Amino acid sequence: MLGGIFAWVSLLFEPSAFQVPLIQPQPRLKAEDSTPLKPISTSLPWQDIITGDYGHPPKLKIHDRESTIKWSWERKDVTQDLPPRIRSGLFGRANDATEMKWMRDGKSVAAIYSSLIVVINHTPDIPSIDKKITFAVNRDTDVLWNAHTLEPLPGDRLAVATTGQRPWDGIQVYNMSSALPLEDEPPILQTVEGLRAIHAMIWDEEGQMLWACGTNVAADGSDPEPAYGVIQGYPFDNQTGLLREDPAFKFTFPEYWDIDTEWGHGYSWWSGPHDLVPVPNERVFLVSNDIGVQTFDIATMSFSLGFQETIDKYMPGFECTSNDRHGINRQGEWEELPYSDLKGFSLAPDGAFIYTQSLWKLFRGNHTSLVVDGVRTQLMEGNEIYRSRFFGDIDGWPKPKT
Repeated sequence: MLGGIFAWVSLLFEPSAFQVPLIQPQPRLKAEDSTPLKPISTSLPWQDIITGDYGHPPKLKIHDRESTIKWSWERKDVTQDLPPRIRSGLFGRANDATEMKWMRDGKSVAAIYSSLIVVINHTPDIPSIDKKITFAVNRDTDVLWNAHTLEPLPGDRLAVATTGQRPWDGIQVYNMSSALPLEDEPPILQTVEGLRAIHAMIWDEEGQMLWACGTNVAADGSDPEPAYGVIQGYPFDNQTGLLREDPAFKFTFPEYWDIDTEWGHGYSWWSGPHDLVPVPNERVFLVSNDIGVQTFDIATMSFSLGFQETIDKYMPGFECTSNDRHGINRQGEWEELPYSDLKGFSLAPDGAFIYTQSLWKLFRGNHTSLVVDGVRTQLMEGNEIYRSRFFGDIDGWPKPKT
């Protein structure tokens, strides 16, 4: 309740009230302040994958292309003292492992785990600080409970999507510097409203902006009009550390879709974006939703390829993971949806790609698909998975260094 009150109070202020100078990290649990690291992975580039397993308890796993686990993290790995609300979130009512991001040259993992937004050290060569929590927020609030994604920003800031259906939903920004002590209620540096149901975000180093995908109105059907998918860019001001809303970087999908084919006639929800994935070394996004995967070209600021064309060009060898992705749509027509429900996917510069396709009429999958040279194999079979990502910087799309 207290977190909810603070969120409402923040709405009363203009963005200029949040012009907090960028924090210069200082020593505490920072991996960078320890002795020099050996390379964390001695394997070939893009061999490592990070996967979130919705187990009991949930678990984050870094593994190779053969499903061999190299590093993992779960509740029992936490031995440090934690503030009460952070500890309660760690052992909270959610068994989520919704999001996980490579950051700080692979020395940290940002994740949505259990009832927490969390940043963890990934320093297997320095066991004394490995797996320690350096930043956390309890998301068991009316604002953050449905949070689906996060993304590091310059200046040791972390953007967290609220993934809600209300007009004031959007993005909250925190200072995640490991120089700061953990606390029950970390202050919100900025609140950006207006983009609903955000499911994915990505930092754009070349464009110096944060990209997010969500919907223009409530995706759950609670508004009187259909929800269109939206890709929104937020330029980042390095002087103030603030994201800026600019309508020039708001791109609405050319059409909307109901999802009756999967969930039944008259289902209230509309199709919304699930993941926003950069193509390595290109100014191009692939964006998935409940129906398929499309291409968005940043240079032309347009949706340039449809579902089939996107798969043919960027994901050759893609295979539907089940034989039941079909049904009757709202117009009473039979419809096949082989490219639907890619909750998470990732492209490697060597042409390989991974994807998690949820089971039909469920929210998660039971394995991650890896495609190399057009041949698909299944990884982490039997896990309950929402997302897997290659564990590394994306060529042409590096994460902020601090």
